Amino acid sequence: MTLGIDIGTTSVSGVAVDDDGAVAATVTQAHAADIPGLPPGVHAQDPARLMSAVDRVIAALEAQAGAADRIGWTGQMHGVVGVDRDLRPVTPFVTWRDARRFGGRVMAGWAAEKRPIAACLPICGLAIARRTGRRVIDSTFLHSWHLEEVEGKVPQSWLPTLDETSMLGDNQAGVYAARALFPGCAVVNLGTSGQLSVVEDAPFRPWHEGALERRPYPDGKTLLCHISLVGGRAFADLRDELGLTWDEMNARAESDERIVRCIQRIVDDLANGIDLNRATMLVGVGNALTRNPALRRAVEQRFGMRCETPSISEMAAYGAAIASRRKSDMIALNRSSGSLSV
Repeated sequence: MTLGIDIGTTSVSGVAVDDDGAVAATVTQAHAADIPGLPPGVHAQDPARLMSAVDRVIAALEAQAGAADRIGWTGQMHGVVGVDRDLRPVTPFVTWRDARRFGGRVMAGWAAEKRPIAACLPICGLAIARRTGRRVIDSTFLHSWHLEEVEGKVPQSWLPTLDETSMLGDNQAGVYAARALFPGCAVVNLGTSGQLSVVEDAPFRPWHEGALERRPYPDGKTLLCHISLVGGRAFADLRDELGLTWDEMNARAESDERIVRCIQRIVDDLANGIDLNRATMLVGVGNALTRNPALRRAVEQRFGMRCETPSISEMAAYGAAIASRRKSDMIALNRSSGSLSV
């Protein structure tokens, strides 16, 4: 049994996947880890609350599906937490929603303040360190820190060991799962934020300009991602402001001017800058898209192709699980043939 754990912005989600790739159990728990009262532009979470939620989700999955022989990890990218020599957090986990945007800038600030930090980790790295004692990161998370922007300002000793088998960024994990189920698809992700992603066969080369970014992707490929400035959170905020239920929001999606404008803004912002000519279809993931038919219809109309929503509810967690199992199988195969490459 393989578990996939997704340490998200508002909740921790997990799936248990059997040897045939079928989902045996799914668990999601809100973590309520946001730290209140921070200065404007600062967004951080309590690492202890995050790890407590991780433990609860793993316990619930194993109670339903049995003990796991491996765990695939994913979670919110760009964020960073500082730990001491005993791998205990000495800073909050500064998330992707922070105004500094990237972990590298946060780490440079900590270095300038001479913070007593032994290592910096992504949130998945903290979870792994608690279980194995290893300080590791993979290229998807390492690149998300954008350390090239602060070259020479972050101590090398703070950086964990690069291990491509250790974890997978949530963007890549969701796309990995979608393409396993629907080969050749592009992926629209509308959760708290919004992303439109397509896989390119070309080897990864770092690049980002405005809302467009190339990111590392498994098998030596590249993920071209458009990061939307207006994601699913805008739809949720409008719902709260109007005092409506989700069903009422969807029922009024073609008649209420404010809801129409909100949906149009979300979809227009998603569509800015990526050519989907090579995609055979769209796959929609993220709660904002999967739970709101009005948003899904608008995406289909904007891109002129159908948008499938998988029956698996936690796609990033599922992607982390199946990617982890594939990597483990490849390592075993390579070791049996005398090679250690992955």
